[in-house]
Amino acid sequence: MSTEQVNNNMYGYATDEVKQSSFGFGLNAGAAILKTFEWIPNGGADGAEKEALEIIFTINGTDKGYRKFPVTQGFGKKGEVITDPNSAEFKDAVMTLNSVITHILRSFVSEETLKKAFSVPISSFKQFCTIAAGLLPKNFNEVKLDIFMQYQWSIRPGQNRTYLEIPSSMKNGKWLCPAVPPVGEWKEVRKKDPSDNDQKALIYVDEAGNIHPFTRYGRYVNGNLANIQKTEEAEKEEAASSSISQGGSSGTPSATQTEAGW
Repeated sequence: MSTEQVNNNMYGYATDEVKQSSFGFGLNAGAAILKTFEWIPNGGADGAEKEALEIIFTINGTDKGYRKFPVTQGFGKKGEVITDPNSAEFKDAVMTLNSVITHILRSFVSEETLKKAFSVPISSFKQFCTIAAGLLPKNFNEVKLDIFMQYQWSIRPGQNRTYLEIPSSMKNGKWLCPAVPPVGEWKEVRKKDPSDNDQKALIYVDEAGNIHPFTRYGRYVNGNLANIQKTEEAEKEEAASSSISQGGSSGTPSATQTEAGW
């Protein structure tokens, strides 16, 4: 139904399908494929000229962008921007990008192949992306992948909660690998109030006791990335919605007490 129809007729058809997220926190087993991995010249806002590495994952049918750009700055301990290429902070930013791209490629090619391919002198971001893309097999977008999703660190402007996203670094552990077939199903085992140093505060175990490569330590499990955050307004909205769906008193007659007038 168009907006014009709603304005003129007020009432009518609207889809009754419930929109749900196609992925959840943590392990999404065999749910992803790498749809796109290529250098592009127009990766800026609204297609503006800005080179980028276009990376798109499809997770249970939903495309999730993971675009990467050339490193132009690093950040100090207080969040200050550092643009000196010789600084430790700038070099750390470069290593973060390199490690993420390596991690993605490791789902398709061996470590030896990667080391050999990147052993040549690389003078530009485009060359780096071209080499990386050239290592992928022709059927790379048919390979089933396990992917780990986590919550945003903080609520962003204009939003009332944190949402799930792909990790932006390797700081907290692996987040992508070829789909690992479980015996039965993978079950999340998450400790309650683990110590920060507990290296297996979050693991995934199948029916034979096999442990999935994705694990997280205590400090991570206790932190923002593993737990959704909501504003007070969002909490109230959900509470009201839950009350109505469960038949709570809301001052509105129930469906059985009204007549369908449209």
